[in-house]
Amino acid sequence: MPRLSVIIPNYNRESLIGETLTNILSQTRPPDELIVVDDGSTDGSVDAIAAFGPAVTLLRQANAGPATARNRGFAASSGEVIQFFDSDDLCSLNKLEAQLAALDRSGADFAYSPWLQARLEQGLAIHPGPVLQQRELPPARTPLAWFLRGWVIVFQCCLFRRALLESVGPYREDLMPSEDSELLFRILAAGARPVHVPEAMVLYRLHGGGQISLGGMPAERRARDWARFAAIVGHALDTMADLPAADRRAWRRIEWGAAQGLRQLGLTVDEPGLPRPGAADRAALAGAGVIERIDRRWRGHGWPTAYQADPPTAYQREALATLGYSPSTDDQRS
Repeated sequence: MPRLSVIIPNYNRESLIGETLTNILSQTRPPDELIVVDDGSTDGSVDAIAAFGPAVTLLRQANAGPATARNRGFAASSGEVIQFFDSDDLCSLNKLEAQLAALDRSGADFAYSPWLQARLEQGLAIHPGPVLQQRELPPARTPLAWFLRGWVIVFQCCLFRRALLESVGPYREDLMPSEDSELLFRILAAGARPVHVPEAMVLYRLHGGGQISLGGMPAERRARDWARFAAIVGHALDTMADLPAADRRAWRRIEWGAAQGLRQLGLTVDEPGLPRPGAADRAALAGAGVIERIDRRWRGHGWPTAYQADPPTAYQREALATLGYSPSTDDQRS
């Protein structure tokens, strides 16, 4: 059985990190090592983590961002299989066991599973939308091709072979919050083979300003980071001679959108190679937007096809109940 390491960066999550660590240590297949890298917290996080004793390896660093923390945790880890997790999320108690078994059975490079975005309040998992990635990516395109059309998956849902992560290199420490997406691009561009594990699930906690993706970072910084990420991927695609032209055009639209996002905030486009949309480009963006709106209306939710979104299943409701939560929409709550 391969050795399994879980790596969690933490910054000022005193009130949440304990629930996350308990969740990981309660897995049906517990990790061989659980490493938390505290990124210069100014609250009581360190004491909350230290309360778990030798079950958790605590590393501390001056505040440098989650990418630096994950890289440090990875360098200190010894597992052949790696789980990057966040300090505020939860997962079904079979997550590590089910994904590890799927990697062993399939020989895949990484596993991925469904995930539900929800606010966790008073025993309720209040979710504004469906469960994402209920099924594997549609086989009509490669995972890289889906990525170049806007699909991503949060790394909490994944279990990676160490050899894969070592082959593609560490997190870029000059990006935030798009560092996960950039690493995912390198993983998919390397031809990594995924396996979908529907019987596991991640509960992705939605909350306030402490969550980078929702508002803990100024809009200007997020826009600049996204534009830089778009340009980095665009430059990498230019070196891929065998990339289908349709895939390159798909990412070009994302680059144009990133440039437009900067201009709408009154910012200059200073990323080398980030294109300025011409009239034909704007028409293509508008046309793609119309098609996507029609497609989303037909599906009944706002998530693109690649996310394979559907309501929670009975099995997933039972898994949530085991964690102490019952799924509920805002409408059901009221």
